[in-house]
Amino acid sequence: MEFEKYNSVISGETFTAILIKDAELGLTNLSDLKTVIDGEMNSGNIRIIIDLKHVAVINSSGLGVLIGALARLKAKSGAMKIINANDKLMNIFRITKLDHVFELI
Repeated sequence: MEFEKYNSVISGETFTAILIKDAELGLTNLSDLKTVIDGEMNSGNIRIIIDLKHVAVINSSGLGVLIGALARLKAKSGAMKIINANDKLMNIFRITKLDHVFELI
């Protein structure tokens, strides 16, 4: 899985954004995403944005990795935001009620 990292300021707070460059977030590439997020957290970056600009498909395992990362970040008083989800992904977040769990921008 390919990623691009950049910094973004939202409401005066700096976040590390992780742009996922794959079209699918599923079983074959989840460990890569978990490794990148954990690496950021281990570096002290506890405000993370997941940029889904290129992601067209996400499965339940992909959602599980995002939920797990959010829980680990919250345990460290961190935060996660999800940006650039297309309409199909937004519908998945709504159907699963995860739109109440994640801050979707």
